[in-house]
Amino acid sequence: MDFTVENAGTTIACREYAGPDVSPDTPALVCVHGACVDGTFFDGIACELSRNYRVIAYDRRGCGGSEAADGSYDLAAQAADLQAVIEHVGAPTNVLAHSAGTLVALELLRTEPHLVARAILHEPAVSAEGVGMGAAPILLDMIAAGKVSRALRLFLGALGDLDPEAPETTEAEAKHALRNGRCFMANEYGTNMTYAPDWERARESKAVSAVFLGELSVGTPREAGTRAAAEYLDCPLVTIPGAHNGLRDRPVTAANAVRDVLER
Repeated sequence: MDFTVENAGTTIACREYAGPDVSPDTPALVCVHGACVDGTFFDGIACELSRNYRVIAYDRRGCGGSEAADGSYDLAAQAADLQAVIEHVGAPTNVLAHSAGTLVALELLRTEPHLVARAILHEPAVSAEGVGMGAAPILLDMIAAGKVSRALRLFLGALGDLDPEAPETTEAEAKHALRNGRCFMANEYGTNMTYAPDWERARESKAVSAVFLGELSVGTPREAGTRAAAEYLDCPLVTIPGAHNGLRDRPVTAANAVRDVLER
């Protein structure tokens, strides 16, 4: 079921996945996507989890069907959008956040921790020092010069994804990803990738139940930041199959890992 949520003039596009045996009173699991994608990133895992949970996947502002009426893309605005979605579906909710989306979840835990019952963070976009992955000056120069697509290609090339089982991207998906990626590079990259989470506030909330690390990300720069996040949050580090996009590329095993955490 598709629906929208309004936040200060910005329309947030949302999708709900719930099987026929799931009560409408069941606490929701809200999914927060990362960079260069939208809420459809969670389609596979949401369908798997919908047998047990009400799963809500929304498009972050500027991505998919969501807009940014005020032109603001900072993490305060992003966290306010997440808050609006949670309050619409019934707080508190559980949260599953991926990559750059974990920064949105961490910002909400800083400002409104009571809205989150349990959170799972998959490969947070932080360094071993516990701050954002950083913004490369060469990419910032390209963006300032209007070469956003070129900056996006270099950004994605540096990230890579090493999962041989990842499905091939369709032409339609690639076109959609280009729009989402250009929005991220033009509006979020220079600010949100240098964000320093308030780890103490997040830890005090006791909401983060696990940090996920893809087994194929072991030995990559993502591993150090993910391990650091689990240490800062004093929560379990759980290794799951797949690489950085394992929540999308391996939905069955990823869903099982989410269930294991939420049903402890």
